[in-house]
Amino acid sequence: MNTERSRVMSRKDHTSMKIRTVKLLVKEGASNVVKNKLMTFASITTIVITLFFLGIILLLAVNITSNIEVMKRDLKITVFLNIDVSPFQREEVITFIDGRKEAGIVSEYVYISKEQMFEDMKQILSNDALMKGLTPENMAESFEIKLTDPVYSEEFIQQLSALSGINKDNGIGYGKEELDKLEAILKVFNYIVMAVLAVLMVVSVFLISNTIRLTVFARRRQIEIMKYVGALDSFIRWPFIVEGLLIGFIGAVLSFLITSQAYSWLQHVLNIVLTNFSLAPLNVLEFGPVALRIFVIYAIFGVIIGGIGSFLSVRKHLNV
Repeated sequence: MNTERSRVMSRKDHTSMKIRTVKLLVKEGASNVVKNKLMTFASITTIVITLFFLGIILLLAVNITSNIEVMKRDLKITVFLNIDVSPFQREEVITFIDGRKEAGIVSEYVYISKEQMFEDMKQILSNDALMKGLTPENMAESFEIKLTDPVYSEEFIQQLSALSGINKDNGIGYGKEELDKLEAILKVFNYIVMAVLAVLMVVSVFLISNTIRLTVFARRRQIEIMKYVGALDSFIRWPFIVEGLLIGFIGAVLSFLITSQAYSWLQHVLNIVLTNFSLAPLNVLEFGPVALRIFVIYAIFGVIIGGIGSFLSVRKHLNV
């Protein structure tokens, strides 16, 4: 009974000792951050700049992707009928579109008559001389069709083109190719983002590693004493690693605050510009919906950069 009680007490003491050790290491790491003000400032500044550029690039990519999706949803297929289309051929086209609408492929469509097309042409040309000799009978009827998903476009256009009432010479207009080109550019942009991110991370790790190395050098006598009294390597290393983690997290928080303010200002300015240039369908996203994700990314990258920088510095320059 006494033996069992001794074992339980021994386990409790061991656990308590571990907790005290962890608290001590964290306290020592936090203390180093405060003591080495100049080097801490240099490291935090490095992380803030790195994460700020990372955040701006990420937000730019998110906005491009979002606007491409909006453009896809608003993309219309413009279909022109033959000028001499018969009522049967027109009805055949309408029946086909209605059938695809019931199937969930077409979301909505608008029929434009010869008369409406003539009025639209008058407004576009704004010149009576250019309209001379033209009558509604010279115009072609058309449809503006929105699909529920652009993925259906190729098959839909192929089937639509087979109908006899469709103008075979450039009778179907669709801007999907331009969007596909934009998406291809976005993919290249994402690769560039990853390359820039890798470079920024390497530079940050190098600078933080050098900063921690100076801290290690400045405290070399204290470290030697700790070794003489039997301190474990891990006990010596961890305060420096904790210091790097704290520097990374502080840098992430500051960078997030700066990014949110800069982005809010930039969003306001760009939305005004887009509105003035009649590009209202395009817009810069609000920061709120993506704020949490950006903060998590900042925190993860900040802590990783700080932790790796400290670990490499201690591993290479701490003679233990």
